[in-house]
Amino acid sequence: MTQDSPLALADERRALDADELGLADMTRFPVLSALADAELASVIDRLRDRRNRARDLADRQAREARSKVEPKGATAAAGDAGMRAKHDFLGAALDRALAERERRAAAEGAGSHRDDKAESQADLARKALAMKQAGEAGPSAMAETGATLHPRDPEASAGKAGLADTARKIAPSGALDHAGELPSRERSRTRY
Repeated sequence: MTQDSPLALADERRALDADELGLADMTRFPVLSALADAELASVIDRLRDRRNRARDLADRQAREARSKVEPKGATAAAGDAGMRAKHDFLGAALDRALAERERRAAAEGAGSHRDDKAESQADLARKALAMKQAGEAGPSAMAETGATLHPRDPEASAGKAGLADTARKIAPSGALDHAGELPSRERSRTRY
């Protein structure tokens, strides 16, 4: 594409060179939907490289403008507005291309799952209606009565055992008495 691209805005035509503008135009419909998967992957790679280069140059120009680094050319850059605009436009084009790739992957994945066992929306609606009508007939035999469990209920679980039965019988270090802890503390000390 040329600099007089009908799809790009004036700011985008001003910020991008001819190659970058051509890449950006390839990420707009209907051209984007006509690209093959290999071409789309190539466009994504080239856009990502161009966007990263614009980001790096904008960072360098901003550092030069703040006098943090020596100028790369004869004079220091006055600012990074042009490179930031280029970075933003290339980033937007990359987002469009990535969204198209994700859309294609989702459509391909949905097509393969539909063949397996996925139910259509109409089938799900009929199933929901049948469940609703079955619920109107009365409560299910499996539904709880809503009564609270009584603590003396013979079918109730005994719950946790008493804490006295589960208490430790030996020291945490494995020793049988307090004096036996000293060697384990000595062994765990780091020596230099």
